[in-house]
Amino acid sequence: MEIQNSHIPHFPLELVPFPGERLNLHIFEPRYRQLIHQIHQTGGSFCIPAVIDKKVQSLATEMRLIKIAQQYDDGRMDVSVEGIGIVRTIDFFPMLIGWLYPGGSIERIPSIENGHDLNRLKIIDLVRELWTLLKIDKVVPVLSELTSVYTIGHHIGLDLALEYQMLSLQEELDRQEMVIQHLEDLMPSVRELEEIRRKAGMNGHFRELPPSDWA
Repeated sequence: MEIQNSHIPHFPLELVPFPGERLNLHIFEPRYRQLIHQIHQTGGSFCIPAVIDKKVQSLATEMRLIKIAQQYDDGRMDVSVEGIGIVRTIDFFPMLIGWLYPGGSIERIPSIENGHDLNRLKIIDLVRELWTLLKIDKVVPVLSELTSVYTIGHHIGLDLALEYQMLSLQEELDRQEMVIQHLEDLMPSVRELEEIRRKAGMNGHFRELPPSDWA
């Protein structure tokens, strides 16, 4: 694994960005406005470590700045960024010397892309059923688009801790198995909810009932 000895800027947030994901962020704090200006000038990268239970986690997503979409008169800005990889923070400093923002040295963690097509097909079927039952208006990915479960990671009901757990899995096969297990555990509750909705929608309608054989 590659060790980055120089300190790289960190932008802790209560979210888990995934590699390949694009985010639009509104930057208003002076320290992070300074961070973005520095990245914009140098062309370097920065990290977004997840904040869970008010603690900055060691795993983070390395990000690149795509563009500063808008700058406001008071210094605030809207930016587009993209996740480019997973890192582990070796040491973390709440404020780097000479700067307002936090940072630390990092270890880059390679992703092992060993996912299986049979798992992808199973995930697609489960996601299709989930989104259909929940009436989520999203296009279900086809096999060729689901090269990584990161592409659906924010849309299958994972909480922040589970998203962080997915980020910690180095192999795509393990991530696939985690998603399948999560969806299989989730679906009975979703199906039951849909059945409740269906029955509730029958109120006031004439119903043909089978004869009872109690007598």
